This record gives sequence, structure tokens and C-alpha cells, in this order.
Amino acid sequence: MCDYANYLERKARNEGISQRINQGKKIERKEKNIEYVRKLMERLQMSFKEAVSLLEIPEKEIKEIEKYFQS
Repeated sequence: MCDYANYLERKARNEGISQRINQGKKIERKEKNIEYVRKLMERLQMSFKEAVSLLEIPEKEIKEIEKYFQS
């Protein structure tokens, strides 16, 4: 019984670590996309919509990135 409890504990810990890693990757990707959109807008005088279209950013991510440019 202790072995099974230890197994479940390790499994939960590993899943938690994986989730934090994935969250970190999402945040990093969002920050990079913001940087790329900003550079396209500044250097090539593109609109926000043109920049996200060129980068082929998914609609779900566009909404999150758009918040950054509205503030």
C-alpha cells in the first residue's frame, strides 16, 4: 500500500512540474509574439491586424496579445 501511495505522490508531483513547464512556455511564447508584432508595427508600419496575420498567430492568442497593445 505504501508503494502505491508513493507512486501516486510521484505521479502528481511530476504532473505538477509538467504543467508549470507548459505554463512557462506559453508565457514565453506570448512575450515573443508581442515582441514580433511590435517590431512589425514599428519597423514596417503595419497595423496590428496585418502583423498578427503575417505571423499566423491563432485567434485565441491574438485576443491575449491585443490586450497588451490596448493598455
